[in-house]
Amino acid sequence: MQEPRRGMAILADGGQGMSSRPIVFLSSHHGVGASESLWLETAAYLAQQGLPVKAGVTWASLDLGRLEPLTQTGVKALHFEQTSLRRRLQRKLRPKHDFEKTSLLRLCSAGPPPALILISQGNDHSALPWLEACQKIGLKAAVVTHGIVPSDWPNDGLGARLRAIFPTLPAIYWVSARNQTDFEIQIGVRLPQSRHVWNPIKVSRDVSAPWPASSDVWRMACVARLQTRPKGHDLLLQALALPHWNNRPLHLSFFGNGENRKGLEHLASMLGISERIHFKGHVDGVQEIWREHHLIAQPSRNEGMPLSLVEALMCGRPALVTDVAGHAELITEGENGFIAEAATVRHIDEALQRAWDERGNWLSMGQTAALRIRQQAPAEPVTNFAQQLLQLTQ
Repeated sequence: MQEPRRGMAILADGGQGMSSRPIVFLSSHHGVGASESLWLETAAYLAQQGLPVKAGVTWASLDLGRLEPLTQTGVKALHFEQTSLRRRLQRKLRPKHDFEKTSLLRLCSAGPPPALILISQGNDHSALPWLEACQKIGLKAAVVTHGIVPSDWPNDGLGARLRAIFPTLPAIYWVSARNQTDFEIQIGVRLPQSRHVWNPIKVSRDVSAPWPASSDVWRMACVARLQTRPKGHDLLLQALALPHWNNRPLHLSFFGNGENRKGLEHLASMLGISERIHFKGHVDGVQEIWREHHLIAQPSRNEGMPLSLVEALMCGRPALVTDVAGHAELITEGENGFIAEAATVRHIDEALQRAWDERGNWLSMGQTAALRIRQQAPAEPVTNFAQQLLQLTQ
């Protein structure tokens, strides 16, 4: 079991009023990526304090290893599998929200009714039917969203459902202010009960990542699952294939795995830049990445608040990012990084050119990045989030 975090005494006092009524955590996400960490660690933290916690997931596949911190506290997460042919047929044949209603009743069946249902979703609207089911049953619910796709506007039917449910929630949590704004634009409603939270950061605030010893080759790293639709790896490859980059000693490493690795390898080959592109796969320690790399590149088409970016800044590396979601909340052009105005090849190339021109200042910009992110990011994001959830139960 993990050691208790700072702030435990304050949290225990704050939880006295709901000692017999649990907080229920439900992930409506497919289960991939850092977006599961916040609710999992918060649930485990509350359970460590002796507070009643229940949990359920709708992951595409059940990852018992990822649930281990929660399991160690005695909380067993139920798996509501939605992807099989049998389950899809059941959802079509049953009345609306019957699956969600039945699942929620099963999750909450033993013991007193929950004080709160916290639903965690990714960059989708997967929480919506669960929120509607909570409303139908009469359960108090809140939601945390880890990303928004600005171009993926809901159709009028879906928009009406979102407008009907989100303004009624006691709290809506976002990992970036830009995500909130993008969503409000999509549904045409302001959400003043919104609050902003941080995902737990996987590197110590005392981390030290010495600057690479050699600058004969400048190396940038893109640290993200290899899924081009949100992450935009293909845009960065096309920018690097432009003629003026051919003879510049700038190399790019991709860290991570995913569904588009082979496609990206073929793209790099077709563009004739394979010798400058390196596929490194998954690594456990981010310090290993930054021992040899000078700059993080985040060419994303959409985001929340990417943990890889926060970690790179903690390690003292400047960033090249697109102007989406939380990127521009962390990066100031020319001070701790460079911002492409849009996720296009042209804009990424222009930002990359500005970065190249300033490469002699990357070290000092990284030092600024490391100082600034420690001022921005809370030391105890899990404790902070737990306290906010407990306040909703009062």
